[in-house]
Amino acid sequence: MFNLAEELFLLALDDESGWIVTPALDTLRFGLAAALLADLALMGRLTVDDRRVLLLDPAETGDELLDRVLQRIRETDKPFKVKHWINALGFRKLPKQIAERLVERGALREEERRYRPVVEDADGSTPGAPAKYRIKEKLRSAVLTTAGAERRTLVLLSLLQGCQLLNLVFTKDERKAAGKRIGELVQGEDFGAALAQTLDDIERILLKESVKNR
Repeated sequence: MFNLAEELFLLALDDESGWIVTPALDTLRFGLAAALLADLALMGRLTVDDRRVLLLDPAETGDELLDRVLQRIRETDKPFKVKHWINALGFRKLPKQIAERLVERGALREEERRYRPVVEDADGSTPGAPAKYRIKEKLRSAVLTTAGAERRTLVLLSLLQGCQLLNLVFTKDERKAAGKRIGELVQGEDFGAALAQTLDDIERILLKESVKNR
């Protein structure tokens, strides 16, 4: 299974250009940083109190990228705000770093410094749909049907909304209703106070970065 940052990158990858879609070029790195924090919050490794990130459990997750974030938080001498961590973790090389991880994991292949989806089925045995389209199908099902959605899917939807990238999953005619539905789903889910605060801070910061980079 991919982590949230990997799923967000796959959604933002333009199949034709082999790199990030133009609207996300300036802000995706912050969204990826936010996804790392959100994943750790989902795992119960960190919490947010008074908008400051606090370490709850330093145990390694088994994901090298997430574990490096845990280490950085553990080594700080005081708790920093979510905004600090999104800016600190969202360095310009983060998207490329995640792309290279996805190449190693077999989800992408690199061609002349560009990244193309690897087409395979869910178990990797026969040709099928790229991972990106399975992720999109999962998100669309959560919002456009009554099938319901797991907590992690709702967090990814919240990240997309915060990055103003719902257009990567929903058509122009669907986006307004999809945005409203995502709000209803997230509001109706018992995320827990700490995770809810983390998502609220993340969305506010990502929206601010999106406006600044227009």
